[in-house]
Amino acid sequence: MRFKAVTHRGKIRKNNEDNYFVDKDSSFFLVADGMGGHAAGEVASKIAVEKSSNFNLPENNDILINLKRLVNNVNKKIIEESQKNPNYLGMGTTYSAVFIKEESLYYAHVGDSRIYIFREGKLKQINKEHSLVADLIRNGKIAKKEAFNHPQKHFLTQALGLEKKLEIDAGKENISAGDIIFLCTDGLSDLIREKEIEKLIDEFYKDLDLLAEKLLNTALKNGGSDNITFILISNS
Repeated sequence: MRFKAVTHRGKIRKNNEDNYFVDKDSSFFLVADGMGGHAAGEVASKIAVEKSSNFNLPENNDILINLKRLVNNVNKKIIEESQKNPNYLGMGTTYSAVFIKEESLYYAHVGDSRIYIFREGKLKQINKEHSLVADLIRNGKIAKKEAFNHPQKHFLTQALGLEKKLEIDAGKENISAGDIIFLCTDGLSDLIREKEIEKLIDEFYKDLDLLAEKLLNTALKNGGSDNITFILISNS
């Protein structure tokens, strides 16, 4: 298994409030996009990484149950820290994690970051985004192609740190040799359309370093208006 992780401040923001975590030995990968004033978003996403860095899966235990428990523990910790410091009040973060075991990918997700599987030239999003625009698409109010330029696309319906009760999107997907797993924050997905991401992966998937460079440079060329974080994982 090969991987490449990238995080970049972008061209507009003063701080990078994104974070990511990679544990190659346990095949655990995470991206977190923080939000909140006074750099509190950076604090929230950092807590997400720190609380997830010691994730250990008990033997003979349900992976999805443990991933959900991890997300709830992270959420609890962020809320606790926000209550201690007035500057952190209202801070939050998205959370998109995958755990790969044998030929299966398990994921847990809250927010509007994305998890994709690229297979045989096609890009498939596997997670459910928690955003107003995603709800509009699911309810048939707007077409998916309208979401890219929708004025309310940054309005989240869920994030860690905002409420004690979460509706965590979690699931399992079969993966095959040659698949590319792609996690990204909206700093990338808001600036590169899916078809273009698909085209770049299809062309450069054999060289993850070059692919990562192409993805980052394209997002920056298209404005770089947000922090940009992504992880590419090659199941080979």
